[in-house]
Amino acid sequence: MNIAFAVLYAGVISVDRFAAFNVMLSRPIVISMIMGLLLGNSMECFYVGIIFEAIGLVDVPFGTRVPKEDSFGAFAGCALLSLMPQAHEPNYVLLFLLILLMMYPVTLSLYITRGVNKALYTRQQRAGRIYPLRLLVTGFCFSYMRGVVFYTLGTFIIYHLYMFLHGSKNTEMNFYIYSLMLFAFLSGYVLRFLSAKTYLKYAFFMLGLFIGWVIL
Repeated sequence: MNIAFAVLYAGVISVDRFAAFNVMLSRPIVISMIMGLLLGNSMECFYVGIIFEAIGLVDVPFGTRVPKEDSFGAFAGCALLSLMPQAHEPNYVLLFLLILLMMYPVTLSLYITRGVNKALYTRQQRAGRIYPLRLLVTGFCFSYMRGVVFYTLGTFIIYHLYMFLHGSKNTEMNFYIYSLMLFAFLSGYVLRFLSAKTYLKYAFFMLGLFIGWVIL
């Protein structure tokens, strides 16, 4: 039952972040506290919220820029804490790396809802009459469903990808090596390494992860 509430809360996060309210329900630290209460691991979720809150403070909305969804990061991070076997907790850094990667496609999903909202507005404009309330309600619903679908789907993909990667190795993950990889990524994230578009940064990061995985 609590998992169902968490899924419904994902829609609220999406609405609060991009469509309405703006009452801080989408802040990672708030998400972590609510998810912790729902899933019963408040302290661990609180630490996850702090991490993604810090990431969110680096990548801020400015002008038309859409920042990466640290809200999804906090949601997925807390949900995966309760889904993964307790014996795997030392390998959480690998989950964290996968969450960072998944933040990019989840952020791109925002453009789908914006495209739909724009198409609805354009259609009403061409018809010669605009219905603001209808547009607001429709936008609200699309934003809510985006959170429910993409947050849940992203978390589901990360979990199964992690289980696949973990199961493909006979030995325990090297926490030290992955910590170094994580530090290298976050350092570049803060310094805006390569001065390139975000998708190129993620492509380079994914390539580095793949090469590191082959070496290990």
